[in-house]
Amino acid sequence: MDRTQGIVVREVLPGGKMTSKNDLRKFIKDNAWGHHASCTCKIGTKDDPMAVVEGDFHVHGTENLRVVDASVFPEIPGFFIVTSVYMISEKASDIILADRARHP
Repeated sequence: MDRTQGIVVREVLPGGKMTSKNDLRKFIKDNAWGHHASCTCKIGTKDDPMAVVEGDFHVHGTENLRVVDASVFPEIPGFFIVTSVYMISEKASDIILADRARHP
């Protein structure tokens, strides 16, 4: 919010771009999350400035540090994200076990 002497003078989010109820519904769907935070350590390539984690769950620029939780999702996977967290955990387990087998 923009403030002048502690008084809100202009709405910042969702802002003046919302011209209909459908716009507002889309904004909420795209930006709100339930009681599970996610998407704070986006998985992606090193050339993506918003990505923190590689496809094998290693944190960019580190050794022996991986992130395997809801924070790796690039977008909110839904309101109740437990199934998505289980899926990403199973995938990470496969990758970690395969890495261990290659490098005992």
